[in-house]
Amino acid sequence: MSLDNIQLTAETSSILFSKNLISFEDPVPLEEENKPMKITSLGENQKHILFLTSDVNHKFLPDNEMELLTNLVSACKLSMADISLVNFHSNQLNYQQFNEYFQPKKMLLFGVDTSDLELPFTIPFFQIQNFNSQEYLTAPALKDLLENKNLKKDLWKSLQKLFQLS
Repeated sequence: MSLDNIQLTAETSSILFSKNLISFEDPVPLEEENKPMKITSLGENQKHILFLTSDVNHKFLPDNEMELLTNLVSACKLSMADISLVNFHSNQLNYQQFNEYFQPKKMLLFGVDTSDLELPFTIPFFQIQNFNSQEYLTAPALKDLLENKNLKKDLWKSLQKLFQLS
């Protein structure tokens, strides 16, 4: 018997070759692999202003914090149509992914640290930071602002600078 003409029984073949080299399962379509990311947001982003908050218990914000936010937006001569509101707790992405999705000109972080977004810098609360042709502003969580008038005043001063309000 030569090596060129070895005959294997079915039982021996199944033991030696227990796994197929060819998959008979349907491959994943390319469209599914390259699906665009979906970020849950509130607002229409008409002026490319992104507000990031972080709340474990709500889809966006509890009513009292939402009221504060809408009052701040109105005081800045904006509407919810002008901005996008995102709960970072539900959408934990880095700043590049948010930039790709929303293309913000301004990003306001309420209770979200710059390191959470993988930004290459840290800034103190209420300071405006320019980076990649964008403006960033960090502030305490909205629930903290509700309880502290001094924090609200500091935020308002920063918002006046950021949105060039008189």
